[in-house]
Amino acid sequence: MKVLKIIGIVLVVLVAIVVILGLVAPKDYQVDRSLTIDAQKGLVFRHVQYWRNWAGWSPWAERDSTLQVAVEGADGSEGAMYKWTGDKELSGKGEMINTGIKPNEQIDYHLNFLEPWPNEADGYVKVADAESGTKVTWGFYGEMSFPWNVTMLFMSMDKMAGKDLDRGLELLKNLCEQEAQAVNGYNIQKVQFPAKSFAAIRKEISMDNISEFYGQSFGKIMEEMGKNNAKMTGIPCGLYYTWDEQNRVTDTAAAVPVNKSMTSGDIKPIKLGAATAYAVDYYGPYEKITPAHLAINMYLEKNGLTFKPPVIEEYVTDPSKEPDSSKWLTRIYYFTE
Repeated sequence: MKVLKIIGIVLVVLVAIVVILGLVAPKDYQVDRSLTIDAQKGLVFRHVQYWRNWAGWSPWAERDSTLQVAVEGADGSEGAMYKWTGDKELSGKGEMINTGIKPNEQIDYHLNFLEPWPNEADGYVKVADAESGTKVTWGFYGEMSFPWNVTMLFMSMDKMAGKDLDRGLELLKNLCEQEAQAVNGYNIQKVQFPAKSFAAIRKEISMDNISEFYGQSFGKIMEEMGKNNAKMTGIPCGLYYTWDEQNRVTDTAAAVPVNKSMTSGDIKPIKLGAATAYAVDYYGPYEKITPAHLAINMYLEKNGLTFKPPVIEEYVTDPSKEPDSSKWLTRIYYFTE
């Protein structure tokens, strides 16, 4: 009985100690890190705004090869969700929901850890102009409920989580500065785009299906041209009327310049008048064309110009005749109002 009494006293003392420590231990925490990136603010924020881009600079994705990510909702807008599942020791399982966004300034999100232990917090990423580029601040804050807040007396949340924020910002810096270097290397030219008549198939499609849509559409148009004795008078083009990053859809047309008007099924004529445009030449595979578009967008923004649709991509090089994708030339045109 004496032993049981001693054990009981010890347990009471331990509980009392935990209660006392829980009363004096802090419950609130906040961790943040900042880094300056030598790149334009708009370019940096593009990687911050969209959940689908976070994998490119996530420290957890870097060290966890098993990590699987799903994005739900209109990515880049309030309410969009980022869900992940990975190794329990490295990434665990959880989700983030976009709780607010200020374009080119800040994204706020609610973080819900599900495994290996439940916890919730609120996070944010802020971008601001700096003397040598863009200052990015990544942080999160929350409350550790009793009695778990006792652990905050024996460990530093700042040191424990801060190293991940530091690494994430380093990855973001490397990614953005490489992209900025590519963007700044493009030569934007002011040109006169001639009037053109196209045989085209226009449709709103998922951005994931662009290559398939263009391949099928150009085949249909060429087949119909043969039936109508029509001749190609220029380079096959992609016409982009809208580009909805949030919902990942685009209103686009696969278009072939022709010498006569053609209407057959979903093939319709499209005419564009002569106009001033800003153009850039891009060499490389189509899936890496984004920096070339960013270059024109930033040039127009810097010079106070507003583009009007459609954006045109001229596919100068025929991939069936040139197997080396690094030599594929795509000429991009942006019209201005």
